[in-house]
Amino acid sequence: MFGKDIYWYGVQAISLLETGELHSPDRSPVFRIVAFLFSVLGVSEDNLFCFQIVTVVWLLFCLYLSRFFLKSPIDNWNVFPSAMVLVLGFLYPKQAWALGFLLLSIALYLSKSISNPIVRWIGSGIFLVFAAWFHTMVGVLGLGVWILFQLPRKYDLIFFLSALVLPLFVKSETNERLVVDTKTFPIIAAFAMVGIGMVWDWIRLVFGKNILLSYEPMYKTISFLGLLLVVPIFHFADIQFRILISVLLIGSLFTLGNRKEGFITLMSFVLWVTTLIQYPHLFRYPYETMWSPGEKAASIADNGLLVAHHGFCEYYHFHFRKDCLSWEPDEKAIHEMPSDTKIYRLVYGIRMENLRASKENGERIFSIIEPLGEYQLVLEEDWNHYIDWLEKRDSKLLFVAKSWKNPYRKRPSFIQRKQNYGI
Repeated sequence: MFGKDIYWYGVQAISLLETGELHSPDRSPVFRIVAFLFSVLGVSEDNLFCFQIVTVVWLLFCLYLSRFFLKSPIDNWNVFPSAMVLVLGFLYPKQAWALGFLLLSIALYLSKSISNPIVRWIGSGIFLVFAAWFHTMVGVLGLGVWILFQLPRKYDLIFFLSALVLPLFVKSETNERLVVDTKTFPIIAAFAMVGIGMVWDWIRLVFGKNILLSYEPMYKTISFLGLLLVVPIFHFADIQFRILISVLLIGSLFTLGNRKEGFITLMSFVLWVTTLIQYPHLFRYPYETMWSPGEKAASIADNGLLVAHHGFCEYYHFHFRKDCLSWEPDEKAIHEMPSDTKIYRLVYGIRMENLRASKENGERIFSIIEPLGEYQLVLEEDWNHYIDWLEKRDSKLLFVAKSWKNPYRKRPSFIQRKQNYGI
């Protein structure tokens, strides 16, 4: 399986089929599409993959239908669609479904083949509402594109300089959604996340000239938005990256269908595929190593909640129907646990020998250590003691113990509202 959230779609769909309600509240109807596929084809990993294929087909259909509305030339040199179609379809299906509607909304708004402006506005508005229904962020992005399109491009320098100053006024410690990260340049972070293909597409968007002249004002708007996204306003790995790949896909609407553009798009595909082959971990978790530790953890009678890294939790819940949290347990999660149960943790990236050797005042810190391949199963209360012990010693292992591999942050309140249970 590719994608780092795909099993979550399965968890939501199974809950719909078994209880009639989502496991965690979400307005998007995309989970009902997964549930429908499961009801017809059965609940399995293979059918989760089918859902991803359906998502890619949907996005391709919307991309080419939108280009038809724009009457852009589609010839033999434009057979390769944007690589963003596959990236979005497999990594972010909910966002991909919403982007399909947003592409149609933008195409109808600009279409010269529909002479009646009222029809164009109503159609565009309906598709924008659907985009927001499937994914709120995409709906907001569409509205932002429209607003930016109305502003004269001669003020772009002022807007860009203002964006550079804006991070100075964002207080990360008091804002859960806007997180200013000035440690790295965002496009460099994108390269670290998904490879050179992302940088190629970004350069093509911001500096490319091979566009449909009749839609040049909109393309310049999208290009300027792509430039604005180098400003680290959001936590790049979460929000800003998703916005960037959406903007890249929108920009592909307005490129010419000729030999030059076909070569550029083909090169994009080659770069993305090369990265996928060389660094598959950027696009998926090692799910093949998760079955045995998941099965063992699920078989423990008093396991009321498992703490593990993101990706494992969704896999674990999908296959074993047990609660898992990829955050440090908070009061909400503890309150929802069954009575007379304990919290266990799957430690990743720290060897069993290191855990067994940890002692304080001559006594071992861990009362239970169960080796499970690349994971070590321990009690959460022992793990908290171990973290304190590492901090007192200023141990090098603290870097691993407090990382995505071993969740140590509590859920922000806006995520708690979306998660009723342990996930």
